[in-house]
Amino acid sequence: MDYFYPLNGDLEKDPLLDQTPEKFRFAAIIFYPFVKMPIKWKAKKGANPHAYPSNKDILKYGKPVYWNEIRDKSGLNNIAEMSIAVKSAISGESGRQIYQRPDLAIQMNDCLYKNIFYPLEDRLSIFQIDGILKILSSKGAKRIKYTKIHGEEGTYEINSIKTNDAINLCSGPITNTDENEDFVVACYFDEVSALCLAKEDIRDLLRKTKLEGIILDEKTPLVWEKYKVATLNSLI
Repeated sequence: MDYFYPLNGDLEKDPLLDQTPEKFRFAAIIFYPFVKMPIKWKAKKGANPHAYPSNKDILKYGKPVYWNEIRDKSGLNNIAEMSIAVKSAISGESGRQIYQRPDLAIQMNDCLYKNIFYPLEDRLSIFQIDGILKILSSKGAKRIKYTKIHGEEGTYEINSIKTNDAINLCSGPITNTDENEDFVVACYFDEVSALCLAKEDIRDLLRKTKLEGIILDEKTPLVWEKYKVATLNSLI
């Protein structure tokens, strides 16, 4: 499958499922978690002291912090406000009008400790690889295929993926699918969430993972925060 990004139509009004390949009739947004590092963690010697931790350091020392946990501590009213707060904090005045809410960003930031890092845009979270592989292998697939935004393609045996392979899958915008293309997990640019597509409703499968997010129905656009949505799991 080619690298996928839903760019057609009005992303704030047109249903996302109208933009996906016809065979996919289920869509979910998966939030990248924040990253909590030990208080004493420091970037490698010579690096910027404010550098973001590497994926190897995150795997070794880090813990995921879920959006709903931060939403609860900050007093934001719902997961839509949390999403707007995250995107406002990251994009500032360059984002869509709906995400220009510095008041929500400030309210969220006030409850964050110094050792908690925002999720990075443009790349999957290393914390989510196990959950993504569980989805892609759920119908018996043995291999995954990936395509990066600049054309790099490859395959991995699901049961043989090593740490460096997982890091490669988290190194930039990418589309991952199983060998039969029953499922897609797409990471696209300027976003702190991934898009999960399937040929059938997989909410029960998703709820067995540690992935956090929301489900898009047949009328929900990619910019979903003004719409009523179902959640993926009990974390929200």
